Amino acid sequence: MKNKYFQIFLYILAAAGIMDTIIIAKRSGGMDMGILLPAIGGVCIIIWALFKKTGLYRRRPKFYSKLIKVFTGLFLIWLVSFIIITAVIITSAMSDKEQRVDSVIVLGAGLKGETPTLVLKKRLDHTLDYYKLNPDVKIIVSGGQGIGETITEAEGMKRYLVKHNIPENVILKEEKSTSTYENMLYSKKMYESTIGRPLDKVLIVTNDFHMFRAKILAKRAGLKPYGISSGTPWYIYPNVCLREYFALFKSIILDR
Repeated sequence: MKNKYFQIFLYILAAAGIMDTIIIAKRSGGMDMGILLPAIGGVCIIIWALFKKTGLYRRRPKFYSKLIKVFTGLFLIWLVSFIIITAVIITSAMSDKEQRVDSVIVLGAGLKGETPTLVLKKRLDHTLDYYKLNPDVKIIVSGGQGIGETITEAEGMKRYLVKHNIPENVILKEEKSTSTYENMLYSKKMYESTIGRPLDKVLIVTNDFHMFRAKILAKRAGLKPYGISSGTPWYIYPNVCLREYFALFKSIILDR
């Protein structure tokens, strides 16, 4: 009876993972590892459940039982590392709203056509709040053009800020970047070539889950980073934390 209830639980979990991917992908208009992983997990559960009904499994049930125990052990090890790293990422996302800097760097987070996504809108609204208190600061909007976007993210962000009464001459557009490291590196080069002086202190505006990695990469690009965390919608938290877990290792190893 317990085994039957456990199987039902696994089927529910699988269905939830697949539905999560479908809903979040539709809302965000894109796909990444954090969005895709719940569906992959759900499909794996379904495949395993179906495999247990085959003759291949019935011929060697002890072997496959041991194999699933090994995978379960590896999954638990991964889960512990995921919880620890996610805790470090979230708790380090302190906002530095009082810090005076040379420039603000607003990181792109996707457009729906030409309209900022909810996540990006939150970043831009926090930028507006900071600018009201620091009207002498330059603002770099950083982000290239992705799939499903009719303009660059930088152009979309500039339009939003100008619409909310920030002068155009305050805003610098960095439109070539395709990664967080490029956001930092290209923004630094643009500021220095446009303004004519070195860029040192920057205020990064991004979501809490992204701030830890963004600061690491800003330092790697030769910047002294501070940050304002714009928060994250609760319903995408599991997905973005999954994505950021893997992105952190990718950035540490590959982004130079």
